[in-house]
Amino acid sequence: MLSMLYMRLHHTVLHHCPIRLTMPLRLFPSWRGPLLATFLLFLFFYAYGFLRDLLLPYLAHGRDGFHRLALALPNESLPNVALVALALVYLPGLLAAWLQLWRGTKYQRFPRWLDGWLLRRKQLGLLGFLCAALHAVYSLCLPLRTATRHRLINAAYSQVKAGVEEPWDESGVWRSDLYLSCGVLALGILSLLAITSLPTVGNVLTWREFTFVQANSRNTQTHT
Repeated sequence: MLSMLYMRLHHTVLHHCPIRLTMPLRLFPSWRGPLLATFLLFLFFYAYGFLRDLLLPYLAHGRDGFHRLALALPNESLPNVALVALALVYLPGLLAAWLQLWRGTKYQRFPRWLDGWLLRRKQLGLLGFLCAALHAVYSLCLPLRTATRHRLINAAYSQVKAGVEEPWDESGVWRSDLYLSCGVLALGILSLLAITSLPTVGNVLTWREFTFVQANSRNTQTHT
């Protein structure tokens, strides 16, 4: 009798809460929007770079640069996606603060779209960090390309033919070193933001420590 009552009660609970029971079976429900936004951003910057740097020069001057599709063009698109994703992380907080000031209270619920955006800031930040890390790996692979070796050989041959022994560009050297240094610093700060956003690390920090790391890293990252 008790087993039949339990089965009846269990069937009633299952019948009235199907959504709650299927929630653990969903695959990354909070990552779908950020993944779609990141993919669309990458697709936009990739298509823009393809039209501007490859297709238009080919149609106008006949220059064939389609070998850049596999490595160079994704490397140019990834940092743009990382920057926009980082902006999308901090923009909803500013919108929420402005909305609270405009309403004059913080006890009123946000709109549904803004609430969902606020809840997915961590996913956007981690995807932005992934794009920045991929950009660093792609940049390290650029000197290994066959096109780079041919370009170096052609440059060396042109220098020998012109009789130039040591072409030294002081401003170019400084500009390159500063560019690489700022990139490494930005990637390090973004790594710190990503690590402190993880629950296993964030739970160890106090609220003051977490706020200090996030605020100062955010300001440094923005200026870098």
